[in-house]
Amino acid sequence: MNVTIQERKFALRSEYDITVPGDSYYAVRKLFSLRANLQVLTEDRRLLARILGHFSLFRSKYDFIFADGKLYCLWSEQVWKGVYACESTEEKFRLYTHKGVNYSIFNGDRQIAAFSRNRIVIGRGNRFDIQINTDANVLVVICMVLTVNTFTNDDDHATVTYDFGNIGPESRPFDTSWEPS
Repeated sequence: MNVTIQERKFALRSEYDITVPGDSYYAVRKLFSLRANLQVLTEDRRLLARILGHFSLFRSKYDFIFADGKLYCLWSEQVWKGVYACESTEEKFRLYTHKGVNYSIFNGDRQIAAFSRNRIVIGRGNRFDIQINTDANVLVVICMVLTVNTFTNDDDHATVTYDFGNIGPESRPFDTSWEPS
């Protein structure tokens, strides 16, 4: 399944249009918030999830609070290599940053998603193209991708920027042959 997250280019605050097969979502960052504070909503503005960032000097920490009461915690596990863990009481995920602008998400030892971001950005216009398994938790993956944009985006409002992506070490290489099931 293919999912797209497109940040609105010239919005006052970070706003995202999310396209999922058969559905559309919307995400918006709270205005004047010092830490990450996003809401993921349906088209009719029904709350699906909140993403809350926590202040930490050395490690990024976020909570995903879903409308049904489930809680997922995401934190940086290996800062230098760009590895993030995301856990609830029932599931455990790993998000890996790869060379360039590629990322992958694993549930246990099984890859469930891969995504990339655009290199040339106009305004805020980050775009994420996600390939995801049909049996994966789409909302958790969307929250993880939005969080990646939060901790990689320096809120630069330049007209045009070029993203070199990750040039540092990676924990595992990107699997270019992976296909979603």
